[in-house]
Amino acid sequence: MRHLYPRRGLGQSFLTRESVADSLVEALSPGPSDIVLEVGPGKGVLTRRLVNRVGRVVAVEIDERLVEGLRVEMGGFGNLEVVKADFMRYDLGSLLPAAPDGQCRRLKVLGNLPYNLSSQILFKLLESIHAWDVAVLTTQREFASRVVAAPGSKAYGALSVFFARLTLRERLFNIEPDSFKPQPDVVSTAFRLDRREQPLYPVPDEASFRRVVKVCFAQRRKTIANNLVAGLKLTREAAVVCLKQAGIEPSARAETLDGEQFRELADALGAV
Repeated sequence: MRHLYPRRGLGQSFLTRESVADSLVEALSPGPSDIVLEVGPGKGVLTRRLVNRVGRVVAVEIDERLVEGLRVEMGGFGNLEVVKADFMRYDLGSLLPAAPDGQCRRLKVLGNLPYNLSSQILFKLLESIHAWDVAVLTTQREFASRVVAAPGSKAYGALSVFFARLTLRERLFNIEPDSFKPQPDVVSTAFRLDRREQPLYPVPDEASFRRVVKVCFAQRRKTIANNLVAGLKLTREAAVVCLKQAGIEPSARAETLDGEQFRELADALGAV
């Protein structure tokens, strides 16, 4: 597939550095009983490593040129399925046949994510959190920082809150632009997510919780009280009452709160 060039419209940038590919696959801790879902395999630099390490690989690729190329070059691997599909519309649960006890088998996810779709793909993984155990992903460095950030840092935001509640997060390593073709203008970062057996704390209404968190971070320079007034159309008095009920100072900003404080706030707002 050397003659196939990346399509700018699809945000393609192919990983070419073999040592980086080795490190990404190793970070996934692959085993012979694993199912691995590869997001956007491109020319197969990771796929070639996975098929020799795991029981089943499902590579989801939207570019028909790459789908055909992988099927031709790697058709001899019976444990590889190359699927032409938009990952945003792909059902992760379809990979997991029910076990005899009624529980679903789990899978691992690996992918160098297009920078322009990183946020959408991460939210899709959140929505499918019960389908996978481990994900090793590569994104733009600043975006990866948002996923793994802790309260009080500049990168801390809604994604940090959501993934901290549901996963253990680990920044792995940076990847220089010359590891890709074409070279991006920014440094990339690989990180690993391990799904928690139980969420860090329960929330009674997932949709309401996420909405509140997003509203609180909508304008980072504003106080939480001001964001609630603007985002939820509350009066200032009602916003202050809810914040005090949750034990949060109205003058606080969202980046100073941990996840459980957001949960308390969502509960207080739900009672209004």
